[in-house]
Amino acid sequence: MRRERRELFLYFVVVLTLSTSFAVALGRLKVTDNWAWGAVMFIPGLAAAAFRALGGHGFTSVGWRLGPARYWLWAFLLPLLMLGSSIALSLLLGYRSVGSLPASVHGSVMNLFLKMALTTVIAMPFAFGEEFAWRGYAQDKLIRQFGVLRGLFLLGLLWGLWHSPLYYLMDIFPNHHLLGPFVMTPIDNILVVVPMAWFYIRSKSIWVPTFVHALGDILWGYSDKLFPVHSEIGAWAMLQGVQLVLSILLLKALMTDRQPAEPLLVGDTPTAPLVAS
Repeated sequence: MRRERRELFLYFVVVLTLSTSFAVALGRLKVTDNWAWGAVMFIPGLAAAAFRALGGHGFTSVGWRLGPARYWLWAFLLPLLMLGSSIALSLLLGYRSVGSLPASVHGSVMNLFLKMALTTVIAMPFAFGEEFAWRGYAQDKLIRQFGVLRGLFLLGLLWGLWHSPLYYLMDIFPNHHLLGPFVMTPIDNILVVVPMAWFYIRSKSIWVPTFVHALGDILWGYSDKLFPVHSEIGAWAMLQGVQLVLSILLLKALMTDRQPAEPLLVGDTPTAPLVAS
């Protein structure tokens, strides 16, 4: 048990160090291309592959099958419903306003949809870099070590803290340079980790959360163009409220809708308790 915890700690230190160093290098080289910055998403996955190989864990338990079609349908609908609900609340409260179509789609809604679909496909390999790491490598280990509640909380916290220096260097929160990356981002990842875990555990496929991740990133990126933000904290709070409700429902579903003998972990590992003893 202690060995696995030490492995997780070492993994996070390695990933955080490599990712932050890569981001610092991009900043000093004055790289502004978003896709170049997105390459940092491969680092957790590459590190996870190395740790799996060196630790003799193999790769069969990752979940390579496509999974049931119903989870792909939910993978498409849930990000739309979640983000759509938060945007509607933000519009109602004045945190966002209705903007115009980006110039790149030449005023065509169909062109917008096609471009979003294309960029989602392009984003899939980048999202896989993270999902192979946080879901495919770390999630089962943290659940096994700490139980479902604490395990997923720690996963969301570590996932968020991994983003923090990157978002700080990228200036993702121009109005809240420290609060955004180091407080708002970890909270966001803690609240989104349960839906991502639900997709992974239920589908037993790494590809379903990878698609959710890619689609969510693209939808969020376009939402700021289509519905400009007037209050970073207000718009962020609306999304967190929606994610909190969804997380409570899906966590309850994970714990109550399964058969007693059904493993909660994705790999062929013993079922974890709700709270580790």
